[in-house]
Amino acid sequence: MSFGPPPSPFTQSTLAAAEGKKRRTALVIGVVLALTAALCAGGWALWGGDGDTTSKPDADRARPADAIRETVETVPRTPEGGTVAEYVDKTLKEGQTASARGTWATEKIVAKGIVNVVKGFRIGDSEKVWQLKFPGPVCAVTRHVSVDGRTAVAFSGERPRKTDPGEGATAPCDRIAVFDIDTGRKLWDEKLPGEAALAMGVNVTMTRGTVVAVSGQSSVAYDMTSGRRLWTDTSVSKCADLGYAGGRGLIALVQCGDSGDPEFRIQKVAPRTGKTLWTYKVAASIKGVHLASSSPPVIAVAAGNLQSTNLIALSDDEGRQRGAIRLEGDRYVHGCDETFSAEVERCTGVVVGKRQLYMATKPREFSPETSRGLVANEIVAFDLATGNTVRKFDARPGRPMFPLRMSGDKVIAYREAATAPSAAVSLDPDSGKESILLLFGEAQRRR
Repeated sequence: MSFGPPPSPFTQSTLAAAEGKKRRTALVIGVVLALTAALCAGGWALWGGDGDTTSKPDADRARPADAIRETVETVPRTPEGGTVAEYVDKTLKEGQTASARGTWATEKIVAKGIVNVVKGFRIGDSEKVWQLKFPGPVCAVTRHVSVDGRTAVAFSGERPRKTDPGEGATAPCDRIAVFDIDTGRKLWDEKLPGEAALAMGVNVTMTRGTVVAVSGQSSVAYDMTSGRRLWTDTSVSKCADLGYAGGRGLIALVQCGDSGDPEFRIQKVAPRTGKTLWTYKVAASIKGVHLASSSPPVIAVAAGNLQSTNLIALSDDEGRQRGAIRLEGDRYVHGCDETFSAEVERCTGVVVGKRQLYMATKPREFSPETSRGLVANEIVAFDLATGNTVRKFDARPGRPMFPLRMSGDKVIAYREAATAPSAAVSLDPDSGKESILLLFGEAQRRR
């Protein structure tokens, strides 16, 4: 699954409690519907207040067990959402920090990585039902989950060590593992090839049947079920893989030349063989690239500085440029630049469907007449073939909306509200209709 919705006055503070570095005495993971919906880009279901899922299982049951999960949501029996799992870690002392990488879920379990442990909590009563411990910290994760509930993490095979007085503890990010989210059982783990890299240099993703990692200058792919190495590239050349985007397909971000004047290429890769199927050369003036989607391929490019300036859609079969979307400064909440790691599969605010791409505009300037200054915005649909705007979903004053993921041909969005209940809604790109899936917040507190 993904790491949450685009930043907003609500989601930024909520997700800060569940990801990255923790600076509070208690680490609290309260997974209410808002957070659950926000983290479902990897194919999670949504849950109602009675613990029932709103997703239609048939869509995934008809697909192979090692395919990447993509659920389709239906309107639940009741729109009232509630907390599905909560965990409080009281071991941290005031001023301490702790790494907390990765959050995943199935219909039964919410799992969370905390330093060198992944813990599984049962949906409904928050009971910890399993714990998977690694020698060293979890250092890289993928948001993707397979149809049968598997995901992958990279971790250190040794405990962190202090190198010099006053410096923080460090450990190489040198191993990769796949585990079952429902049971917490580690299915396999392998040592990453090449020289061990630190967490900032490791990227992990998944596509059907295959787990792919970049570690420093090395790229490697494993069979998802057995852990058998399928292919590897440890050669030193003027071009190096920076990372991969998985999901429906597999594309690589490749950097060539000097880091001060880089040349970037996007390559579609056959997951089982590592063969390059096509290459798209990014313009020489581009200073940075992120991968928004593997299929249809969509990339974010930064022209002139390190902030993304355009989204570019490529054809799936040949890698030719299709439509281009200008990001217009800070108008859109795309989330492509919010990373300080090797993760290139980013763009948390960009939702890509088969024909269209969706982004939210930033809420408009503060208005004292609206609820706590939250004002209206829009979710804009762009045609991938042309880059043109084809539809806008207008949010209400005080209730900005942000797209979370596709659900079949519809878009699931988070509708934020400071005083009224917030909601997970379904948006129909063809009709423009908005349908409420679940309400949470005020409705939950009234129970």
